[in-house]
Amino acid sequence: MNYVEGLVSVIMPTYKRSEKLLRAIDSVLNQTYKNLELLLVNDNEPFDEYTELLKKRVEKYSNDERFHLILQDKHINGAVARNVGIRQARGQYIAFLDDDDWWELNKLEEQVKELKSLDDSWGAVSCKFTLYDQNGNVIGKTKKYRDGYIYKDILNLMSDVATGTLLMRHDYFDTTRYFDENLLRHQDLQLLVDFTSKYKLKEVNQYLHCVDVSDTQNRPDAHKLIQYKKAFFKSIKPIMDSLSDKDRKCIYAMHKYELGYVCLKNGDKIQGIMYCKAILKSPKACRLALKKTILKIVQICKR
Repeated sequence: MNYVEGLVSVIMPTYKRSEKLLRAIDSVLNQTYKNLELLLVNDNEPFDEYTELLKKRVEKYSNDERFHLILQDKHINGAVARNVGIRQARGQYIAFLDDDDWWELNKLEEQVKELKSLDDSWGAVSCKFTLYDQNGNVIGKTKKYRDGYIYKDILNLMSDVATGTLLMRHDYFDTTRYFDENLLRHQDLQLLVDFTSKYKLKEVNQYLHCVDVSDTQNRPDAHKLIQYKKAFFKSIKPIMDSLSDKDRKCIYAMHKYELGYVCLKNGDKIQGIMYCKAILKSPKACRLALKKTILKIVQICKR
């Protein structure tokens, strides 16, 4: 398919929480890079109270030809909503933004400039991001991560690549998978693993994406997270099968370590310690877990 040269298609799904939506929309439409379209995908049931409220809130954008409200026939999940947007996108580039996050106004300008400067082996660029609490206070900033084919880093949970940081070549994206619509969680990891196993990713060394971490209602407990991870690894089985036993052992250990962290955070100390001990089976996982923990402690101490 021939996409519109230079056009950035921004995909923004929205589900229930629309009180922060206008901030997200404004951060897109007010970008210094003007050649864009915003595809706002309603992920609510088509005639429920949330859809009606959404329609009223976005009426103010009806005269902006770059703004498009997409109404789905029914609510399924966020992966489906994003894929609906991708399939209707006309741009040479694809970007994503959650409805409670926002961008710095030069985000797309800096990323388009960077991606145009790279050779054809680079499929996308990302950026660093800042974390904000419910009061708008900065509570963390990500560190620069390695560029290139970073799917192993992503599998080991060692690269902070948020979906909202991405700017992807649309035609490259078409040659990999979109979001796996069977996944209720970790669709972002699945997409990133699929894409960066085939194309290189470059991080723009600027803080251009802003993440609101005040909404905790969708964060799963350890039991649900186990099921989500099983589905995730099933989804990326061909890539996992291509790795060495040593690499697979490290990756599984790092995900169990994450489960342990969730258990400890929720007060289940015994189960948490049991999961965390999984890293002892992999020397590489021990090193990575230590590095990840130190970075976490440093980040907390700087608050």
